[in-house]
Amino acid sequence: MKKKQIYFLILILFGIPLFSIACSPTPQKPETKSENTPKTMPSVIKEIEKDTLIIMQQADQIPYFERVIAEKKEIEQKKEQSEKENSIEKKIEKAIEGNKEEQKSTQKKETENEKPKPISTRESILSDILKKEQESSDGKEEGSTPPKDISETWKKINDTILQLHNRWNVLEPVLIQQNIPIETITAFEDTLDNLTKSGVSEDAFQTLANANHLTAYLPKFMTPFKKQIPPEIYSLKYHIRNLVLNAAADNYPAAEESFNQIKRQSEVLKVSLIEKKAVPVLNQFETSVSNLQKSFQKKDIDLIKINASIVMKNVMEMTDVFSSSLSK
Repeated sequence: MKKKQIYFLILILFGIPLFSIACSPTPQKPETKSENTPKTMPSVIKEIEKDTLIIMQQADQIPYFERVIAEKKEIEQKKEQSEKENSIEKKIEKAIEGNKEEQKSTQKKETENEKPKPISTRESILSDILKKEQESSDGKEEGSTPPKDISETWKKINDTILQLHNRWNVLEPVLIQQNIPIETITAFEDTLDNLTKSGVSEDAFQTLANANHLTAYLPKFMTPFKKQIPPEIYSLKYHIRNLVLNAAADNYPAAEESFNQIKRQSEVLKVSLIEKKAVPVLNQFETSVSNLQKSFQKKDIDLIKINASIVMKNVMEMTDVFSSSLSK
């Protein structure tokens, strides 16, 4: 009987720990990030924007480059003609030679003073606007020195277009995975194809327009990702450039559509800017948009370009507001 009691006590002693282990709650796995948390925006989207800006800057300078190349060729021809005349004059008598030496010196100075004129406002469309973007970004001014031959500039443009195709090959599968509408993806591809054609055919204006059109899709690509800058900022930049391009082509109905989009997109940002105490920036932007509207109503392309560049400057200041608020 005593043995049975001993066995019973042993079972109780060993049973309690086992029971407590069995009844203890299952250890919880460490919490993982929610699958709904947006992923960081792929850097290739910004790289695509940078490439399109480089293409636009180079294409915008082509009329200026072509004029400078032609002027340099003419100056060189005059110089060669002057040298031929001077070599003939060497055979003239010394007395006359001295007099001709003065003429030779004068001709040489005139030839040296002949230099191509700097770029004029009429020779570029987006030059000032693109500069405002670059002043507030990491973008560097590309190809501002006229080449010896215009084919050099077109080679740079087409090389950058090829680079865009490679970047798109990286981005496209990521966008498909993020369920970006197939219509948006196809539209971007069609525009990239059009840009390639205009680059190969060396059509400066169409290359400029197609490169800008590519940037219209970037805000749509940004939607599912975690980003520093609101997509509306990129929409504003596209529509500012698009307004000027259409005005330069005398397509004012299309330019007006872009102007209306500028007003709509800025309304989306208005509340955020007020919350971030950036009212002065907002006021400057709204004033510049009002001035752009006045020049737009006058259909004065020179005034439109000036006021559009000021609007772009204010958009870049908005960009700084959003960037600085996230870095704090």
